[in-house]
Amino acid sequence: MTQTNDTKKLINNFFSLFIVQGSNFIVPLIAFPYIVQVIGLEKFGLLAFATAFISYPLLLVTYGLDLSGVREVSSAKHSKRRLSTILSSILLTRLILTLIAAFVTFIIVISFDRFYRDWLVYLFTFGSIIATMMFPVWFFQGMEKMKFITYLTIGSKILYLIGIFVFVRSEEDFIFVPFLNFITLFFVGVISLIVIKREFDVSFILPRIKYIYLQFIKGWHLFVSHLAINFFTSFNMLILGLVSSDLIVGYYALAEKIVKIITSLFSPLNQALFPHVVQMVKHSKEKGQVFVTKFSLYIFAAALFIWVIFFVFSENIFGLVFGKDAINSIPIFNILSVLIVIMPLAAWLYNVILISYKLEKYFVKIFSTVAVINIVIIAVLLPWFESKVNVIAFSLVFSEAISLVFGFYLYKRKITLKKVIK
Repeated sequence: MTQTNDTKKLINNFFSLFIVQGSNFIVPLIAFPYIVQVIGLEKFGLLAFATAFISYPLLLVTYGLDLSGVREVSSAKHSKRRLSTILSSILLTRLILTLIAAFVTFIIVISFDRFYRDWLVYLFTFGSIIATMMFPVWFFQGMEKMKFITYLTIGSKILYLIGIFVFVRSEEDFIFVPFLNFITLFFVGVISLIVIKREFDVSFILPRIKYIYLQFIKGWHLFVSHLAINFFTSFNMLILGLVSSDLIVGYYALAEKIVKIITSLFSPLNQALFPHVVQMVKHSKEKGQVFVTKFSLYIFAAALFIWVIFFVFSENIFGLVFGKDAINSIPIFNILSVLIVIMPLAAWLYNVILISYKLEKYFVKIFSTVAVINIVIIAVLLPWFESKVNVIAFSLVFSEAISLVFGFYLYKRKITLKKVIK
């Protein structure tokens, strides 16, 4: 493949994923304020707590295979036989993990009143895990055929948006929010598997046990590192839900959701460039170093600009878009808003640079350390401060900042730049 064709494919993939992420940004921007104002912050807090709880079985099902799968598919894109083995072994591995996750979740939900009284919420929220299992985004990324993801994702978002405005008309309709999310994601999952079969002529086979075992081995470091990450992301929401009311969780969830929507704008860059960086590093580590360093500066500059805008106009945004009750989320947002700069840099560093250089084996140690720091901060500060939510927010920001510092240290230590960016 010529350099011109390679660049053209990269640009096409980037714009395809940018459109996808644009829909991931625009749809919540339309539906999110509507949902909050119709069902109220208390019910919104319940849904956020359920999502935080279900994030752990979701983590088990993904098992880091989203990232390791991209690398495998990218390396085997010209061999249909190898692609069939990779696709089938990852899907079967995820099916096994889904069954385990479903059993554990069921036991927890029926055992504790905090969960059982809203069991239907957890059932539909868990449904998104099944849908995620069926949608192999990693396959399309590895094949660098992002247009399929674009069509499927936009279609599901439109259906979700229509469903929200049709079925969510009062506070009592809050249950439709997780249900519609499950149904639309499930639809995308089914269609994506049909597309893979027809467009890539990849067969679904029953892989040998050794290939299943290899997937568990390959995804282990990423799984444990992501589990550790959850102990300073979703864990904080979970703890807040256990020590505070659904309303307080709603205030926090609103602020955190806005931060996540903003930082999600950087995801298409990572998704589009990841397979490209893998190939670049494979052929020339020196060129790869120059490329990722240059883009790190671009990401920092863009994230800093966006942070300043939202920090300055946060009061206007909350009051105008989410109503007067949302004003209580502003102090929390002001704390969390620092993540607008930290998270895109961390995602680029860990999910693209360090994995491309096959340094994920160090993630477990880094994120486990950060997770312990987060837990210690919460355990020490929570009893002493009346505002539990501010402690949770501060701990999250501090932990994310520490993880970025540790990742940068690993980069400087293991990857030596041989050229200076002019």
